[in-house]
Amino acid sequence: MEKNIVVINKRVLSETKTIEVTGDIIVPDIKPDIVSIINTNGIGYVYKEELNTGRVRLDGNLDTYIIYLADNGETRSIQNTLTFSESMESSNIKETSFLKHQVELEIIEAKVLNERKISISGKVKIKVEAFEKEEAEIPSALDNANDIEVLKENCEIKSLIEVNKIKTSIKEDISVDNSYDIAEILKTDIQIKNFENKISYNKVLAKADAEVKIIFLTEDNKIGVTQTQIPVMSFIDINNITDNDVCDVNYSIRNMLFKVNAKEMHSIVCQIDFEVGCEAYQTRSLEIIEDMYGVKNNIDFTRRDIHVQIAKSEVTQNINMNERVVIEDILNIFDVNHRINVISTTKSGNYYNYECELKLEFYYEADNRNGLNVKNIDLPFMVKFEGEERNLEFNITNKKFTINNENVDCDIEILAKEMDSSLKKITIMDNIEITPQEEESDYKMFMYFVKPGDSIWKIAKKFKVPMCDIAKINNIEDMNKIDVGQRLYIMR
Repeated sequence: MEKNIVVINKRVLSETKTIEVTGDIIVPDIKPDIVSIINTNGIGYVYKEELNTGRVRLDGNLDTYIIYLADNGETRSIQNTLTFSESMESSNIKETSFLKHQVELEIIEAKVLNERKISISGKVKIKVEAFEKEEAEIPSALDNANDIEVLKENCEIKSLIEVNKIKTSIKEDISVDNSYDIAEILKTDIQIKNFENKISYNKVLAKADAEVKIIFLTEDNKIGVTQTQIPVMSFIDINNITDNDVCDVNYSIRNMLFKVNAKEMHSIVCQIDFEVGCEAYQTRSLEIIEDMYGVKNNIDFTRRDIHVQIAKSEVTQNINMNERVVIEDILNIFDVNHRINVISTTKSGNYYNYECELKLEFYYEADNRNGLNVKNIDLPFMVKFEGEERNLEFNITNKKFTINNENVDCDIEILAKEMDSSLKKITIMDNIEITPQEEESDYKMFMYFVKPGDSIWKIAKKFKVPMCDIAKINNIEDMNKIDVGQRLYIMR
């Protein structure tokens, strides 16, 4: 039997956990007393991974900014870092496993305990995957395959070349208008955009931009905003990679620091450490044997399933939202956070309807109200896809918020992607034994009515006749099209 050898990135762990992070914060002596909380925001990340046989441990930070109304009527903020730790166990994990993780801050809130003390709590969702490199032999052709029917599938398989990680960092003083003397940072946001990979000899140049947006408070109690893009570059060693290969690159924050520049008060020091992971693959077009049976022979074999990496396929849909929302006394918008959740999924015929919610968090300046104001608005929408139920991924490709008196016109373009899994289950056949069967001297004719779930392959295998014979006798032009209840004549 002819076989193709592919290298798979075998997933040995996939687990998602939601971690509760809590703590109490004492207001520093240099800051005024608290009257009420205006807003709490933060960014969660894993700064350390510890991998042992059978166990992985993740240590992380939740960097928070608590914006509050002080007893002197001013808007002030407190920056704080909460820590968390979580372990996951699996007998399949080894010290050589390749780890990937995603961190999402689901919710964060703060409560005033007294004028000098705050209780803060948050929920951080962490998805962890562990992979092991493994060679697999995939049968592609049989020796001496006379009178044997074989069902094959063409598949674009990604054969793993190598995985590697590297640490990189950015450090920059983000300048603001000289008319601003920065006092405190109120909010930070980091988005990784403009991904680009270039392959050279045994290396991958990974390039992206870190888009950093900061809302800050000035010494005269005004609100300012600054935004910039900082290039993130790294060279990742990948042996035996060529220009025809593909790379999956992901960026994870490992540590970060934002602080007002102590030397001059017109800039903010930004320092972010990243871990850049790269999975390099060779794409191979292979014919895979899915099933087989003998027409004049008996065939016995064992089956085992493996999961291989394939190129992701995606179906996209554009959603245009034009909504008017009311925000009282609004003068100026500093920032708008957004998050999309799938609330429920229902099936209707061949379609799945996804009920979704766009959650908007407006940071704005209001008339007759000093400092920063925050309002949350939820906008429902529906999206429909044909086929199986799958995971959805959303990207906001364009957004515009226009103030009209106390109304805000929201023009938002959303790209919804229905993602196929990058893993495909295939069956490998081993221990194949072919033995002759007794020949029948007389021909027989059967009449068969197609049942739900039938295919030409299943029927031909049931009666141990070639597929082409069924198609010829019954004048079937398309092997993939038969109807339930259809009458078929079968000669054997």
